[in-house]
Amino acid sequence: MPHNSSHSGPEMGVTRIREQHVFDLMLITLLRPHRFVAILFWRTLGKRLRARGRLEAAISSLPFAIERGMHRQAQVDLEAIEQARSVGRAISLCIHIHIERNSRAADARSAIKAALNQSLTPECILITREPGAPSEPSADGRICDLAGEFGHYMEGLSAALAEAKALGATWVLPCTPRNQPTRHAIAGFAAHLLGVPDSPATNIVYGDTREAPRGALSPVRRRYWFKPLWDRRMSLSQDYFTSGCAMAVEPALRALKSPPHHIPRSLYDLALTISGTGQVEACCRVVAQTPKGEWCVPDPTRMETVAHHVAGQGDVVTGPFGTTQVRWSLPDTPPTVSVIVATRDHVELLRTCVEGVLKGTDYPALDVIIADNESVEPETLSYMEAVSADPRVQIVRWPHPFNYSAINNFAAGHATGDYLCLLNNDIEVIEPGWLTEMMREAVQPGVGAVGARLLYPDRSIQHAGVAIGIGNAAGHAHRGLPYGEPGYFAQALIARGASAVTAACLVVSKARFDEAGGLDEENLAVAYNDVDLCLKLRKLGLTNTYTPRATLIHHESKSRGLDFAPQHLERYMCELEVFQERWNTTSVVDPWHHPILAREEERYSVG
Repeated sequence: MPHNSSHSGPEMGVTRIREQHVFDLMLITLLRPHRFVAILFWRTLGKRLRARGRLEAAISSLPFAIERGMHRQAQVDLEAIEQARSVGRAISLCIHIHIERNSRAADARSAIKAALNQSLTPECILITREPGAPSEPSADGRICDLAGEFGHYMEGLSAALAEAKALGATWVLPCTPRNQPTRHAIAGFAAHLLGVPDSPATNIVYGDTREAPRGALSPVRRRYWFKPLWDRRMSLSQDYFTSGCAMAVEPALRALKSPPHHIPRSLYDLALTISGTGQVEACCRVVAQTPKGEWCVPDPTRMETVAHHVAGQGDVVTGPFGTTQVRWSLPDTPPTVSVIVATRDHVELLRTCVEGVLKGTDYPALDVIIADNESVEPETLSYMEAVSADPRVQIVRWPHPFNYSAINNFAAGHATGDYLCLLNNDIEVIEPGWLTEMMREAVQPGVGAVGARLLYPDRSIQHAGVAIGIGNAAGHAHRGLPYGEPGYFAQALIARGASAVTAACLVVSKARFDEAGGLDEENLAVAYNDVDLCLKLRKLGLTNTYTPRATLIHHESKSRGLDFAPQHLERYMCELEVFQERWNTTSVVDPWHHPILAREEERYSVG
């Protein structure tokens, strides 16, 4: 599986922690009485999930809700640490603060104060300085000011790791005056590591971050980055894990002192290096504070780092909002893709779709299978006859009631390509490279399905990956986000893993499609069959990938209609129930979402 940690488990009892505190209910009653009435209404009707959702939303809307939640989580963490100590178990962590030559003295003091103010005392606070960096001696015995001047960050980190090892510490939390630990950072990391059975195999633990407030009582709500679980593909697109990470001392030292081929030149470089030799864990605690906008500041060394780790397997270019874009190389002989287009009449949609594939797509090895489901309009039949003269096109007939899964499975049985591309007839090709970009991802080892960025005709996002658990089923991540907007920390604009992608435009190896059993035509004839397929691929140990470099327009459901139309509602509700029970979507947290993010919102938000 693509992840080494889980959002679930005892360390993540966010909902349990909130529901146990009567104080929250008292605040809701006083400050949000209309919401309190709604919670009671749904609870009285026996709708526990809906009542819980309303409760969580109401709590998150209260003043300082996240801060109070952080404090409660810390109490749970400190109790767990104390219990572990009572049976002789402990985690030893140091904080390292590297003060650069251009650091402000006030920022350096603030970082040291944050390290001293930890709710769980670190093993030691290690300070390294560059020539000309601010220096203020401290008599506090917890501070170890390493002698000498260090020319750059990695020299300081290397010395701090060596000193931590000499002190017997097994973990180091790297910090700078700009990237400071929150009060409960050490407690959060320690509790997480104590709760991981195989923590000796873990090389990195990273946590959530918040942007620095404008003032202690700033009326502007703090912005928090609640991060997904570890995703190697996403880590090459965006450094989302080194701002607020703890590193195991031994593997980090090995990478710095005796590298086989490469000496890491940055914390990001080092983290990517050791992530390949051990597990990476996500600790769902807010562990670091960064300056506003720091997450999207371009870093010229980042592209060089990614290029090194891609190791000649593709090109690396700069992406939006400080991200990077990897364009994997295709095989010398690109594999053939069979593009399957299921259709019934609506020739205006079919023509636009098929002509876009045949004439507006630059991928060199493709064929098209039009799976006709009882079209009767003369113009549609005439078009299919004409287009079938193209040797790349074949028409297959499915003369049965509409069953999206069965139609595509039937067409896949006629496919000769190494890969399948399931493509809705209401897709419009707007750029020639869409299939090439999808295939760059699809041919990578361990990849299951690949999905594209789909836009509504007004160019807002219709699909940027699917997150399970949203709406207690599955939702399109970032739906409705204006084109080009970063949204939640640019998640719609980077290539990354995803629990699922939509079959409106989905590429998958034919062998993998068959191994997963294809689409479920018995229980999921119309709805959720694509998400189900993707989850079956993940169950096989494969990773599904979303790439925004493939962008198309989706005239959603213009052909078959909407699931909530009266004539479709009964069928849809049956399929929803099957999907929810099969994949436990009423309680699962998507690996690319977060327990504290609202389950009712497709645009990621807190409450």
